[in-house]
Amino acid sequence: MKKERDISIFLLALSIITFFFFGLYHLGKFETVDEHFWKFERVPRYWQAFTEPKITKTYINDKPGVTVALISGVGMLFENHPEELRIRDPKQTDSDLLTLYNWKKTEEVNFSLRFPLLLFNSLFLIFFWWIIRRITDSYKITAWTSLLIGFSPILIGISQILNPDSLLWTFSAASIFSYFALLKTKDKKFLILTALFTGLSLLSKYSANILFPAYLLIFLLNYVVDYEKIKETTQKYFSRNIINWLIIYAGSIAVFSFFMPAVFERPKYLYRGTIGSPGFSMMFWPMIIFVLILAFDTFILKNVITKKIGSFFHEKKSLLIRISGLILLLMFSLIILNCWTNQKFIPFDQIREIIYQHKTIGFGGTFEKDNPVVEFIKEVLTENYPFVFSQTILSIIVLFYLWIKMLRNKIKQYQLYILFISIFSVIYFVSLLYSNVLTNPRYSIMLYPLFAFLTALGINELISSLKDSYKKYAFYVTSALIIFFGLISLWQIKPFYFNYTNSLLPHKFIITDSWGYGEYEAAQYLNSLPNSENLMIWSDRSAICQFLKAGCIRDYKIDITKTRPDYFVISKRGSIRHKFEWKYPELANKSNLDYYEDNLINNYQWSIFIGDRPENFVKIIKTDL
Repeated sequence: MKKERDISIFLLALSIITFFFFGLYHLGKFETVDEHFWKFERVPRYWQAFTEPKITKTYINDKPGVTVALISGVGMLFENHPEELRIRDPKQTDSDLLTLYNWKKTEEVNFSLRFPLLLFNSLFLIFFWWIIRRITDSYKITAWTSLLIGFSPILIGISQILNPDSLLWTFSAASIFSYFALLKTKDKKFLILTALFTGLSLLSKYSANILFPAYLLIFLLNYVVDYEKIKETTQKYFSRNIINWLIIYAGSIAVFSFFMPAVFERPKYLYRGTIGSPGFSMMFWPMIIFVLILAFDTFILKNVITKKIGSFFHEKKSLLIRISGLILLLMFSLIILNCWTNQKFIPFDQIREIIYQHKTIGFGGTFEKDNPVVEFIKEVLTENYPFVFSQTILSIIVLFYLWIKMLRNKIKQYQLYILFISIFSVIYFVSLLYSNVLTNPRYSIMLYPLFAFLTALGINELISSLKDSYKKYAFYVTSALIIFFGLISLWQIKPFYFNYTNSLLPHKFIITDSWGYGEYEAAQYLNSLPNSENLMIWSDRSAICQFLKAGCIRDYKIDITKTRPDYFVISKRGSIRHKFEWKYPELANKSNLDYYEDNLINNYQWSIFIGDRPENFVKIIKTDL
């Protein structure tokens, strides 16, 4: 046992080092969508609330993203006025015709504000190691989970970015693991940790409200799984867990309010971040009614109803496990097969382009001719598409094995954890349908650490089925394989970790656009050109402007009597959604569409293809004026 513990600690250290140093690489040399809001406005605003003081300023966004300000704000000790990076002098900006930055300082500002996030998430792997050890009593599963998180391109990538999701995955996973530990040990410190991390999750992003029904699901599933052990103390079990649920709810609200004191002056901010948050408001009252019914059955009827339902589902437990495994196996298989058959049945990439082009929500009417059941299935699969192809190949293989084993009802260990993550992930993707967003890996970020844990549990199931002679070396071999495949994944996609796409997806498809990646590299090329300080650049992504010596033309409608672009910088998403236009087309040698239909395909001067995928590009085109 001591040897396993020492190896597990060594693998934890390796995970932290890998996560940190891969994340450190290129840390200041990119700018993703909407980061400038956090960098120049929201993070400084939060801390100004205490120096002025004006506590209403602690409400910085509807996400609300306060944890980003709390942790990233440490970087303001070194760059205390990041908003000064942008040059506002009307003489230099030609009365706001141009967007200009102090490009020499951009990398320093980015690094200062991102480094605390990366360091925090890297070190938080220590907590994950500790809590998973407590809930599994296995140093092996603990080590594998640490490795799978530490070598995850998606989790490293999001941890580099000033965005609420960069901490949502950390705190939401910590909340769920702490709640598992509370159920297992009944130790009150885990009740406190669950409330704390739930509050921090809510402070990160309002989608964390899904944790409250998740806790209900966990203790109900635990009752079903361990019914024979719990049935004699059913009332005690439910009374304790209902009270704990209420304490977690109240405690998380207290944490939320403490770090965002604006709620004391404007209670509507508390409402917006909790029961009135997008997507949760319609779920809140049904959830409360359910808790009240459960409390009535527990405290008044002595769990007469609960015992009958629990007994029924316990008898059907194997069917529940089989159905959960079948649904996930079918979802992943159908998504992969659909892409291997040229997206013939569900045009994932076409849907994304329709939404970009028409700026619609939902699915752009793509499935309106299907019957409601088929339409629902296709929409759920579409929402799950980016998640499937952003898992590592090793995880996919192990998960398929686990789900097949669930189909055969061969799962003997950790049934609660496997069943919960399986059911919760299906619910999560269905719930995304009601958010009216087309997902990318960012919208499902809460699931990545849970699937790392699920993969570790799958590895444990795989090893348990081996002969005893093979089990002796299985820990070492499996750990080495995780490291090997993890390093390959990270090396192939570096430094664009958050655009990681596994090799199961045919090369011509993408799961998300570059999201600002590649703009720095384009700027470096333009900065290397002769007389680069005097160039005029138009880009469909303003991210490049922070790295340019040249001036950025601000408007999408270009007036060539005032500004004449020397180069266009065009990305995949921008070529669909944000095309430039001539204010006076008669003065231009070419129509704007000529640049997209001809030059973009054949005559570009420079290009970068993120992940070596031809449809995920940033290209530079020389103008002909």
